[in-house]
Amino acid sequence: MSRLLISDDKKSIIMLITGGGADISCGGKPMNFLTANTTDAAQEKHVPQVTVDGKKVSVKVGSVAHPMTEAHLIQWIYLQTKKGGQYVHLTANDAPEAEFIVADGDEPVAAYEFCNLHGLWMAKIV
Repeated sequence: MSRLLISDDKKSIIMLITGGGADISCGGKPMNFLTANTTDAAQEKHVPQVTVDGKKVSVKVGSVAHPMTEAHLIQWIYLQTKKGGQYVHLTANDAPEAEFIVADGDEPVAAYEFCNLHGLWMAKIV
């Protein structure tokens, strides 16, 4: 996946598509690279569960339903493919899941999700 950086206040995330990301800042403070699956939180509520059916890829966050409230929610789900990726933004009114259609000649590699309290989580697709 392209590298993700997060601001010091945790309100801004950027995707670095190319390059090393040297000296990227937000509000005058350096941004930090995000690493998936490093937060001490309930894995059963955060690790993406992925189902592939032909070109359709379904991603549900966690094997146990994740809360979706204004205070605690999955903000987005990202499907990484060999040729790029697709992104779905979620709100507190949405279920913590997304469906994607992969283009001809492409294939899914990994699913990522971002919890506003517990950070970035990822599951590889084999």
